[in-house]
Parts: sequence; structure tokens; C-alpha cells
Amino acid sequence: MSSQQEITSILDKLVDGNDLNELSARRLMNLWLTNEIQPVQTGALLAGLRAKGATGIELASMAKELLDFCNLPIQRPELYMLDTCGTGGDGANTFNISTAVAFVSSCCGVNIAKHGNRSASGKVGSADVLSNLGLNLNASLEKVILAVEEIGITFLFAPAWHKSLINLAPLRKNLGIRTIFNQLGPLVNPLRPNAQVLGVASEDLLYPMAVALDKMGMKRAIVIHGHGSLDEASLEGDNKLIFVDNGQITRSSINISDFGYKNFENNNLTVKDNTSNEEILELVLKGKADESQVNVVALNTALVLWAAGKEENIEKGIGIALEKMNQGIPWEKLQDLKNYLND
Repeated sequence: MSSQQEITSILDKLVDGNDLNELSARRLMNLWLTNEIQPVQTGALLAGLRAKGATGIELASMAKELLDFCNLPIQRPELYMLDTCGTGGDGANTFNISTAVAFVSSCCGVNIAKHGNRSASGKVGSADVLSNLGLNLNASLEKVILAVEEIGITFLFAPAWHKSLINLAPLRKNLGIRTIFNQLGPLVNPLRPNAQVLGVASEDLLYPMAVALDKMGMKRAIVIHGHGSLDEASLEGDNKLIFVDNGQITRSSINISDFGYKNFENNNLTVKDNTSNEEILELVLKGKADESQVNVVALNTALVLWAAGKEENIEKGIGIALEKMNQGIPWEKLQDLKNYLND
């Protein structure tokens, strides 16, 4: 069967609302990565996947194929690493919570390999805020990898690692809708972390993303749909979670009030522009931000500590995170990473 016949067969399945098996999903991604799919076909395929809804098997299979195209320049450090990120798209324009969580978690002994990009939906993405705070996004890939061992945290700027996807970027932008690539972004960290905390803006993504993380071999992971449709754990009310624990997938919920902390509305976390985002992030990492801003980072850090196997008790994890922020240690960690990558 020719590649064009394969594409037509896959498109027929999607138009009929049928799921792709692992082999077909991997082959589809391979055809994209080798530029064998025409733009009009890509548009139809992405629309078909969006209309049907991607399964965990499709997501995991495509992510594995993408990662196989991403060769590391040096050997992966033999460390238990964790990534913290979200799919974006919640439209809430909160400050970059997952970036703050990454630095606080690193101060708590978690090896953080944060994979991120510039903003696609919110006011500012992780790469935007870190670049504006002086982090070198153009550091050598070798140094980016070594930073995990040297500093305890690194930041992998997605475009530097996934160059095979560059040709798809203009078409995805012109389509004007969220596609399966928005879901794949958090799954294709080149350092292949052992654990992950992943936020989703839509509740219907909870289960497929959890299945995908499990199929990709994550030891532990948490997928979060925050109250008010945040792609982070929110302080506003009950947050829906799925825990992945060595092959076991369990649904749960969490509310910061369960641990004696005050609920806050999500609008306490919003930013106006890049500058206010950077200001809030700095204050949070120094432990000098508003109670709502510090507490939302502490709650999400506690989830990271569980996924990393550092603290099983969420309430204790919140306390550990608050202590690190109150001491200003996470801000020092950011300076350490900045100096290392800029050297």
C-alpha cells in the first residue's frame, strides 16, 4: 500500500468515527514527520481527530513516534525526573503557575525537566516568562540536559527539540482550532520523565491523557482538571484528578479547604500582561506574593511531591512547599539555572 493509500485509509476511519490502533496512529505521525502528507490532507486529518476525540492509545502512540525522532545529543542522566505542565487553552489568563511549581518542586528535592513553549492561548507561556526573566532559551542542548544534574532543574524549549514539526506550525495556526498537537505537547518531553503532573482545561481530556501517560510508562502521574476549568489545581473549589500509580488509574478530587486553607476565586490569579506575570512569579518564588498566589503554587507542588514519591501526604506537601517559598529558595534556584545556562 502506498503512503497516499495509507493516508486515505486512515482518513476514512476518522471520518467514520473509528479509533486508530497503535500501529495506525504511529504510522500517521511518521507520515507527518517525513512530510508525506499534503496540507489539505493534514487539515482533514486534524479535523477528523478533533471531531472524534483522541484516545489514550492514539496519543501515546503518536507521542512515542515523535520522541523516536528526537535524538538526544548526550546520554540521558540516570535520574528520576518529573515534568509539570498543562495543555493550556483554559482562557483564564492566570500567572504561569506550572513554572512556579517547577522551581518550588526542585527546591523540595525533585529533579525537574520542564518542557514548554511560548504562549499559544494565554497571556504568556512558560518560555515567554522565563525568557523575559533572563533565562537563555538558546543554550546548547547538551547544557540543557546537564542542568538537571547540576542544578536540579532544566527547561527544554520545545521548538529547539522538535524541529520536525516546524513545517506543520503555519497550518495549525491557520486552522484556528485546538488540535491533537495541543494534547501531544505535554507528552513529548525529550528527556522522557519518569513522572508527570499534567493539567487539562477540558474535563473530557482527563481519562485519555491519563491512559496516554500510563501507556508511555510513567511510574506515577496526576492529570488535573481544575475548578473553573483551569489546567491547574484551583483554590476555588473541587478539582478533578486522575492518579496513575504503577499501572493503576484512579479518579479522585481535591479541595484545598480539605486541608484547612481558604478558598479563593480564580480571578485572584489572573494577569494583565507579560510584565505582571513576571512580577507575580518573582514574588511567589520569594514567598512575598498574595496568599492566593502562594497557596495555589503550594497545592500544585504537593501533587508533584506525591508523583515524585517525595511526600505521600498532600497536606504535608503543601506545608513543605510553603516553607521553601517563605525562605525565598525557589527564586535562588531560578537564578542558579539562569546563571548556568547563560555561562
